[in-house]
Amino acid sequence: MAESITTNDEARGWQQLFANMLFWEFDGIPSSGNIRSAVGFMERALDLARGARVLDLACGLGYHAIELARRGYEVTALDWSEQYLGVARTDAQEAGVTVHFVQRDMARMTLEDEFDAVVLWRNTFGMMCDDANAAVLRGMRRALRQGGRALIDTQNYTGLPERLERGWSFKEGNENLLFLTEGTKDVRRGRFGFDVLAVDLATGKRHRMPYSWRLYLLPELEKLVTDAGMRLLGVYGDDPAHVDWKSWRRGEPDPYSPEGFTDKAAKRILLCEA
Repeated sequence: MAESITTNDEARGWQQLFANMLFWEFDGIPSSGNIRSAVGFMERALDLARGARVLDLACGLGYHAIELARRGYEVTALDWSEQYLGVARTDAQEAGVTVHFVQRDMARMTLEDEFDAVVLWRNTFGMMCDDANAAVLRGMRRALRQGGRALIDTQNYTGLPERLERGWSFKEGNENLLFLTEGTKDVRRGRFGFDVLAVDLATGKRHRMPYSWRLYLLPELEKLVTDAGMRLLGVYGDDPAHVDWKSWRRGEPDPYSPEGFTDKAAKRILLCEA
């Protein structure tokens, strides 16, 4: 297991969140159509050339990496969890594609000048402390060749806090696995999220999963990107008032757009260049 850059609450929080497969039981695994749609957007936003070398950071179970490999890209996929990578390796083998999987803390990457593009998807950025978040961006810049591009999926500062609620749900098809959720806010530190308590009603076992993000304002994000040696090319969002989700069909590229980045957007996707 890779050593984390910090030993503070943020480090313990994200490590606890990704400690086992309960994260996927709660968060869910995207459908094949959703995976194809997300990868289609990545291809379009990054303007990927045939055979481009792509780094998928915090790849989880590797479904985006595997789809990118299916489309002919040379893919390296990195994640902190060896358990997740074990699943990803098996799925890649069954899909008949080659992906180079690496177990590493993404705040401690040592890859240099190797990639045409880097992708950090599914709201992972911001889960660490400020120092580690900045280290992730610096690592992305080092990993990119000059002129390479990065795509960073982040929570929208104005969108997430107002959606935090208490609630409960059962895992679909399993009445023994109960999830209790409650929103968390730390305005002084700019951290927002929610705690999930997973309870196995059959055994009484419990596991806490703290979802917590440091939500930066866009000028703060641009400064972090600039300080890391990249420049911000654009910001995409998913505000349905500006993005045509009604006519979108699964499998088509996700219709994120610059116009869709508003205070109502849930997503704030940064396109950066080295």
